[in-house]
Amino acid sequence: MSNLLLLPGICLTSDIDSMLTHMNNARFLRELDFAKIDFYERTGLYKCIKRHGGSLVLGASTIRYRRFIKLFNKYLITTKVTYWDEQSIYMEHRFLTPSDNFINAIVLCRTRLTNCNAEDVVNELLVDYTGDDVENHKKEKPELSLELAKWIESNEISSTALRSN
Repeated sequence: MSNLLLLPGICLTSDIDSMLTHMNNARFLRELDFAKIDFYERTGLYKCIKRHGGSLVLGASTIRYRRFIKLFNKYLITTKVTYWDEQSIYMEHRFLTPSDNFINAIVLCRTRLTNCNAEDVVNELLVDYTGDDVENHKKEKPELSLELAKWIESNEISSTALRSN
């Protein structure tokens, strides 16, 4: 499974906000859905989840907007897996300006797997099958970054509060 995939886009007249100058905030999330589907298919993640008898659902996402994507400007969406645990795969998506690689928006997502173990799924995809000794060719699980740990904690606090209502 590749660690980083790029998906190109362009801000069109159907993407702009009511001020008619830049990409609507909701359009970022719509484009992100297409990028995630592309990632699931091109990496084999979705097929692997199905092979394990599972399914997936978006559990949480947070987007931070940094700069407008103006009408007719091109952008790239990068997608990479940043961490995983038994239940979920965590991804980071970036909306980049191709000319200077400026990060216009950054998104953290938790994809929750149901009826299968996310660790098993990701480990199967990360194995380099070109070697004879599979265990020695396995790629390492990334460290949990402080930013992601705090985001997970924030979501857990929210879930606990919602369960008490």
